[in-house]
Amino acid sequence: MKKYIEKVDKYYRDVVGEMRKVSWPTREEVKDMTIVVLTVSGILALFTFVVDWVISTVMGKLL
Repeated sequence: MKKYIEKVDKYYRDVVGEMRKVSWPTREEVKDMTIVVLTVSGILALFTFVVDWVISTVMGKLL
């Protein structure tokens, strides 16, 4: 049981040590990247809609 507790303690200390090394983004960087993600997602959704609509129209006319 003691080895288990020592392993858990070491794991916790390692995690805390690694988290201190992380370079966290600023609030402004998070806001900017969120805008980029939402914009790209919207563009891809629109592109997918247009491609689906074109394929559906062409298939409807062929059949």
